Amino acid sequence: MKSKVIWRIAFAFFATAGIAWLYLHWKRTEPVRVIKAFVHAVERQDVDTIFRLTIPQEREKLGVTKKAIRSVLTATLWCRGPVVGNIRSVEIHGYYAIASGEWLRAGTKKPLPANYSPAFNPGVMVLVVSALGLTLEGWRVSTARFLVGRDFQTFGNLNLCRKIGIKGLVDVQTGRVIALSEMEHRLASLSRPTR
Repeated sequence: MKSKVIWRIAFAFFATAGIAWLYLHWKRTEPVRVIKAFVHAVERQDVDTIFRLTIPQEREKLGVTKKAIRSVLTATLWCRGPVVGNIRSVEIHGYYAIASGEWLRAGTKKPLPANYSPAFNPGVMVLVVSALGLTLEGWRVSTARFLVGRDFQTFGNLNLCRKIGIKGLVDVQTGRVIALSEMEHRLASLSRPTR
């Protein structure tokens, strides 16, 4: 009789520990799943999913609309034909995460060229996706930052983003809003034209 009680206690302990471990693993990998879903949505040109995965403040106050998403991506990334996002790394820092890599042509798997690029990766359309965990909807992506990056890497300025009404973006590290003019200055200092 005593051994049955011990087995039941041991089973309850290990079952609880296993469930706790699965829950913690799920919470730790949640930003990776959200970022991958965002990249896959860009690959499929799924504007509804991209919009749904956007930080609510960017959707509600900073001008990230379905029309804005479609306009910027059609003029920058999607005009090059089918693309594939090659995520090289995802860094998770508590409440925010940043994925990096590059965009490739779907057919050849060669990097997409960029007109303006960071000095560390010249001539390549970089993939940078920033996600924030402190939203009422859970982990969400700074779609405004993503669109700004595509606009700048293609044209060297943020005129397209201004034209379609994007007012700024949420900095996932600080939670504060960065105006387009400030972001353009930051990008210009990090990038150089590709010849």
